[in-house]
Amino acid sequence: MTIRAVTWDAVGTLIAVAGTVGTTYAEVAAAQGVTVQAADLDARFPGAFKQTLARWPVPYGADDADARAFWDQVVRATFDIPLPDDLPGACYEAFANARYWRVLPGVREALALVAARGLPQAVVSNFDVRLPGLLVALGLGPFVTVITSAGVGAAKPDPAPLRTAARSLGVNVADLLHIGDSPTEDGGLAACGCRVWLVTGGIDPQALEQHL
Repeated sequence: MTIRAVTWDAVGTLIAVAGTVGTTYAEVAAAQGVTVQAADLDARFPGAFKQTLARWPVPYGADDADARAFWDQVVRATFDIPLPDDLPGACYEAFANARYWRVLPGVREALALVAARGLPQAVVSNFDVRLPGLLVALGLGPFVTVITSAGVGAAKPDPAPLRTAARSLGVNVADLLHIGDSPTEDGGLAACGCRVWLVTGGIDPQALEQHL
């Protein structure tokens, strides 16, 4: 199969949280006079996220407003105490700021390698309106398009985000190499005919060459 374009997952593939979610939430809370321990927030966040995701009609949000509502519920469940009304929104906005993220090892080299091959690239992520600006602020790209689940109204492994990206790239889904970290959300896209490469903790450019 000839690869004609590459799509990338975002969180866990290109970027990761700098520090922890708990440290960021605690910093935002402290600015509003709420004192919490980052370690306690880190302990509660995975369960709060999982429980909210399981009951949300469209995972991560059907649109950008719904995505904000989704994260509002995750934040409230993570703190598990009464909060000032604008604190969940402040936590949401914090993760639109590049200072709370880091680029994973090998990513810049991998993006340059794909570009040098003349292959168009796109991002396909279970994210929302914050992502395009965040990628620009982190100096990643340029990408032909950045497709978010909130923008499409469906989250991976639903094929709709990938198919939307393929149309923007001008290729068939079968012509894509999709690179991601989640066996479920990214790995599940193989069912729609693309090639999938799952990575952990960054990108090995030499390994990438073998997939192109």
